[in-house]
Amino acid sequence: MATSKSPRRPHTSSPSSPNLDFQLRSRVNTDFYSAPTFEEPKKKSSGFLPHPPSPTTLDVHAVPDIRRKRSSNPPTISTSNPTVAISRVSSSRPPSSHKNTVETYSDDEEEEGEGEEEEEEDTEDDDGFIDVQEEFYTVQQPYKVNPSDIIARPASRSSKLSESAQRGMALLSETYSTSREGSPIPPSISSISKNDELKVLQMNLDRALQEKKEVEARNAQLHKAAQELQRQNEDLQKKLANRDRDYEIMSKNYLDHVRTIRATDDDHSTIGDKLNQLKALIEHMIRKTQGSKSANLNKAAAIEHFRNSGLLEEFPVRESNLEPSLLNLYMESVVMSHLVTSFFDKPLSSVFDYNSGFKDIYEWMYTRNNVLAVRWRQQLCVMLTQDPVAKARREALVTKTTNELTALISKVYSNANESTKIRELCVKAFELSVAMTALESVISPVYVQLGIPFDEDIMATSHKSSTDGKVALLIFPGFKDSNENGFYSKSKVWCY
Repeated sequence: MATSKSPRRPHTSSPSSPNLDFQLRSRVNTDFYSAPTFEEPKKKSSGFLPHPPSPTTLDVHAVPDIRRKRSSNPPTISTSNPTVAISRVSSSRPPSSHKNTVETYSDDEEEEGEGEEEEEEDTEDDDGFIDVQEEFYTVQQPYKVNPSDIIARPASRSSKLSESAQRGMALLSETYSTSREGSPIPPSISSISKNDELKVLQMNLDRALQEKKEVEARNAQLHKAAQELQRQNEDLQKKLANRDRDYEIMSKNYLDHVRTIRATDDDHSTIGDKLNQLKALIEHMIRKTQGSKSANLNKAAAIEHFRNSGLLEEFPVRESNLEPSLLNLYMESVVMSHLVTSFFDKPLSSVFDYNSGFKDIYEWMYTRNNVLAVRWRQQLCVMLTQDPVAKARREALVTKTTNELTALISKVYSNANESTKIRELCVKAFELSVAMTALESVISPVYVQLGIPFDEDIMATSHKSSTDGKVALLIFPGFKDSNENGFYSKSKVWCY
């Protein structure tokens, strides 16, 4: 028999008596926080327990042995929820410590006790039970419970929750109670489960609130860092705007400075583009004036001009076998040669009266101080572009060259009226010559000697030209500056 003993404080108002062994039969629906009340069939006792009973153990003090015989029907003391029955009276005396003991019996021992009780009930009479019952009610009952001595039920933790949390808890409780209406689980156990669930929910809520605080703190840090980055970005944008403004001022100052020492703003790239445009205009003009299948070509006039230039004598093709395509190439070379002679092939400028003297002085200065010599040449070009007299001379030279080329084109090509286009060619050639002279390194024409083999590095072939032959006709000369790896424009040649 397993026995668990829990020491209790001895009751001072009752004398020592043998222990009473009770078998506690609690109903399944016991409510731990309800105050038990005892229903008595005859009269009530005024005795109260010094402390409220435990939810699972009823504090029973020793009662004096008031009879000699055992009753077949021991009195039953019942509360609203628990039921306590006196199943057996022990005749042994309490220990010297006078402590109350509560013995717990297993199921087998309970069955043996019930068998013994049934045997005793056959031998006992009803009179003994009445005497015991009367004496029992007259003695002060230490195990009577006063409801006022029971500690009030603690307030629910949900009172500390927010309004939304309380509504959620109430909805959850209602859901659980609805789902458990048909469940065989007693209300007390259901209440315990609800309390556990509420505790778990409260713990989860606390954890969620803690995580929320951590996330908010992290979010605040990120927001602060983003604001700092935004501020740095604004500072950098301001610095960048200031630098852009400074660069614009520097660029404007540089261009102003360049204009003071250079006649134009052209560089190697713009000069190369303008030179290619000039060559394309010449080709387009000759192609247009010759007409369809060279119908407007005056072959006799073209051959006569070819012969007078002295090139026809060494030309590999006989005069009688000259095709219109070769004569048209020859006329392109004539126009370009006239422009080079009038505008490009000058020491300084075609409108400067002291070209011969300038060449001697420039060579003298360049051998002693090339930087000063270059600055002096550039400043002279600027003065020529701004001088009204030089502008008048430019107009006169352009007009003269235009008239000469117009007369030549009209003689070779019938029905030709290209004076406007020829004047445009002359103006572009003059401006290009000034830009070439105003650079730090002067760009000048480069002539290819006739009769040499074709070199693709410095030459470009024309229509019906052989790359394996020799140079027979120079259509456009090349242009190159004084630097070895500087500007260079290839010559256009015809090879046989």
